[in-house]
Amino acid sequence: MNIFYQISRKHHSWKLYLCLLFLLGGAYASAQTVTGTVSDTDGLTLIGTNVSVKGTTTGTVTDINGYYSLAASGSDTLLFSFLGFKTQEIPVNGRSVIDVTLSNDAEVLDEIVVVGYGTQKQKEVTSSIVSVKEEDFNRGNLNDAEQLLAGKVAGLTVSKVGGSPTQGSVLRLRGLSTFGANASPLIVVDGVVGASLRNLDPNDIASIDVLKDASAGAIYGTRGSSGVIIVTTKSGNTVQKPQLEVSMYSTLEEISKLPPTASVEEFLANGGVDYGFSTDWMDEVTRTANSNVVNAAFSSNNGDTYYRVSLNYRDIEGIMKAQSYNQLNTRLNLSQKLLNDKLRLTGIVSFSRNNTDPGNDWALRQALLWNPTAPVYIDDDPELGFFETREQSVFNPVAVNALQDQLSQTKRTLTNLKADFEPVDGLVFSANYSYQITSDIFGSYVTSQSLDRDGIALGGVARRSTYDASDELFELTAGYEKKINNFTYKILAGNSYQKQVSESFFAQNTNFITDGVSWNNIDLGQGLIDPNGPFASLGSDKGENTLTSYFGRLTLGFNDIYNLSGSFRREASSRFGANNRWGNFWAVSGSANLDKIVDIRSVDILKLRIGYGVTGNQPSQRYAFLETLGLQGQGYVNGEFISAIAPTSNPNPDLKWEEKGEFNIGLDFSLFDYRLNGAVDFYNRNTTDLLNTISVPSPPNLFGSTLVNLGELETKGFEVMLNYKIVNQPDFNWDFGVIYDRNRTRLVKFNNLENAEIYVENLGTPGFNNLLALRIKEGELIGDIMAPQFTRFDQDGKALVLDANGEEVLATNAVRDDYIVAGNGLPDFSLNFTNSIRWKQLDFNFLLRGVFGHEVANLPAAQLGHPVRAGQFRYIKGGFFNPDDTDDSAWHTEFVEDASFLRLDNVTLGYNFNLEGSSSVKSLRIYLTGNNLLTFTGYSGADPEPRFVGTSGILAPGLDRLGDYFPTRSFILGGNLSF
Repeated sequence: MNIFYQISRKHHSWKLYLCLLFLLGGAYASAQTVTGTVSDTDGLTLIGTNVSVKGTTTGTVTDINGYYSLAASGSDTLLFSFLGFKTQEIPVNGRSVIDVTLSNDAEVLDEIVVVGYGTQKQKEVTSSIVSVKEEDFNRGNLNDAEQLLAGKVAGLTVSKVGGSPTQGSVLRLRGLSTFGANASPLIVVDGVVGASLRNLDPNDIASIDVLKDASAGAIYGTRGSSGVIIVTTKSGNTVQKPQLEVSMYSTLEEISKLPPTASVEEFLANGGVDYGFSTDWMDEVTRTANSNVVNAAFSSNNGDTYYRVSLNYRDIEGIMKAQSYNQLNTRLNLSQKLLNDKLRLTGIVSFSRNNTDPGNDWALRQALLWNPTAPVYIDDDPELGFFETREQSVFNPVAVNALQDQLSQTKRTLTNLKADFEPVDGLVFSANYSYQITSDIFGSYVTSQSLDRDGIALGGVARRSTYDASDELFELTAGYEKKINNFTYKILAGNSYQKQVSESFFAQNTNFITDGVSWNNIDLGQGLIDPNGPFASLGSDKGENTLTSYFGRLTLGFNDIYNLSGSFRREASSRFGANNRWGNFWAVSGSANLDKIVDIRSVDILKLRIGYGVTGNQPSQRYAFLETLGLQGQGYVNGEFISAIAPTSNPNPDLKWEEKGEFNIGLDFSLFDYRLNGAVDFYNRNTTDLLNTISVPSPPNLFGSTLVNLGELETKGFEVMLNYKIVNQPDFNWDFGVIYDRNRTRLVKFNNLENAEIYVENLGTPGFNNLLALRIKEGELIGDIMAPQFTRFDQDGKALVLDANGEEVLATNAVRDDYIVAGNGLPDFSLNFTNSIRWKQLDFNFLLRGVFGHEVANLPAAQLGHPVRAGQFRYIKGGFFNPDDTDDSAWHTEFVEDASFLRLDNVTLGYNFNLEGSSSVKSLRIYLTGNNLLTFTGYSGADPEPRFVGTSGILAPGLDRLGDYFPTRSFILGGNLSF
């Protein structure tokens, strides 16, 4: 009390100084002098090594003999850092002499990389593989694991159009390698091939390894054709004593950009109907969404047994008021060593439950475009019901969701059991069994008061569906590795069997006497009335497929300089007929550490990699080679409905595997005492015998199209990853990274027609129904968007374009021959900038993500950017807008816009409290994160993200449609505690 009293009395300042000296003296009463020598692994002393007391400004540097001396208490921790060497933290623990050996940063080559069915040291890797650790993941409002990697791996594109919380990301690794099979990378989680990221919480992931080229992915055969992403989850093996980790964050999310629309005055001036009210429709249907996430995990390790159990709960809101979901994830990783550590048993059990109210995204577009003078309710009275104009395709935005109800519940369970037995050093037998179950039940009800989705016309519509799937995997492997003098070799052999089964059921009924039963009493609907009226329907389906494989790999190494790897996999799929059921996939690759062969000044690591691999692909249809039958509608005959059954595919017993051959050459390097690190890769890929559905005459064929092997794709690409340590000091680090990738895919062959060319992707209503604008042509790039060349507007407000002879004609008179390539929906290149800065306990990270060279067809502008539509829509404005334009169905090049962008995608500022030794809390970190904060683009639409998939599939990219979700911006406040 006397101390605080004296502090408050200015005229007793000498007593204050005395008290402070007393306190400081007490604080350092236990201080001592610590001395020692710092050297490298060769025993050479290191001059100028930074030595400091962690968390303080106390520090020194080693002298010419590598000697240091500084004051530190017995409970302090010393930091030792030197450029080109790994920083070490060493507790004093009462010692007065501490000699330190710093490891060269070249030991990064000894870091473990996960490859197919095993691991390798970085220096042994011969293929294009990138490993991303937890500390490098993206942070913030990330509800799917794919977003952890956005902008982090050259060649990997993680695209999510809009900010819908119920929509996942589209993954593309090195562009497009198929158009009739799976175009997304294979996901492997803890050895489970084909696992789902949907039942895996981002907080449970320890690292992600991306196998980019075919020489790395060929060990997985058909499933590795589009690349492989291997996820390793946290297991508890890294903790030294029982540890409880708790993390939580809260998010505020809002719309980041809307297309420009007419003001109320402009809307009315161009013929809009005035209903006498003023309604902010976007405010009526959206909100500032608040989401909360909490994760708790307990880990323990006593040497023979280690485990980690985690629980995660997400309560997520969408910016649309009707949209939300909550998700519960649990996961147990358990490992036990037996028989003097020769046998290790591992068990993983995970469960996730997701309850989703997806809402109707269409309400967002209606809110953007609907008459701003209309009221929400008739005469602004909720008792009178919702106000509707009853115009075609125009609905009250609030009513769209208020008069419809949807709910989806998904449950996923994974059980994975693995045994590893090492009877003698280097020889390991492994058995791995996993069983995944997915169960989904969905219900929707459109009330008899809803204009949208024919609720009024059908007297209420109830739908109920279920989907159940199982995936069973059993694998046996044997591996042996041995080192003889400077020569090492590793042998792997294995067998895999996988069986997938799915069943679904669907029921629909209409004409309900009350809206109170929703989908829970679907039998209360009256169903069929007449051929043109309400109807009821049922449907069910079951499918199964199996995949059997035998595989092997041989890896050779000599003197830590040369490495050679070869793999082979023979696979049989039930999706093919007996004629071509088996496929062979192989790879060979090698590397040489050139820095160990030639001494080059300032070059610390220089490794050359060369590889070639062949992978395959199977059709997505389970019975692709067989003739199948299906329901082709109903006919009303003699007073009753008769179901029509007809073929839905033609048989093709000669259907066979796609094959993708890929050559990759790469260079890994580290320069200037490991300050600049990077990798460069070039690849050339050809996919032949593409699985392609083509039109055939019927008759003689049973059906109008057949799945065949026809076509060839060629992709060339170039990738660069650079990281530079701008500052590398004990209390201040700044790492700057650049990631660049470029690839283009050309269609070499499409079908049996000479110079084959087809158009796909109906632009749709209003204005462009049956107008196809995406071209698929032999010899050209995939993703070309076609349109007639716009020149000007004439005196009547009509759009003029050039015809095939170079003459100006009305845009609506243009024909296919008048079309030019207006743009391409696939990007030319991506360029990302990463920054990681740490100053004492503060850390700051941000990601600038850029996608360049792609165009987007701005369909909202093309379809609704005309004053002539003001009587029906609140029209969209933009640089293309002409107030005198009277042609509302003119398609031309002005609507295909450059959508290149640079986005401040992720920013995180955190502070780390070091509480170890002072409380039961070992560490505490609080952070603030922003996602999608700024976007620099010339695109006038809402979101310039590339659209990799259209309604016609993966060959129809690049269309911004009216139903696309708006982009969002989010701010996150979170914390991580460790006990």
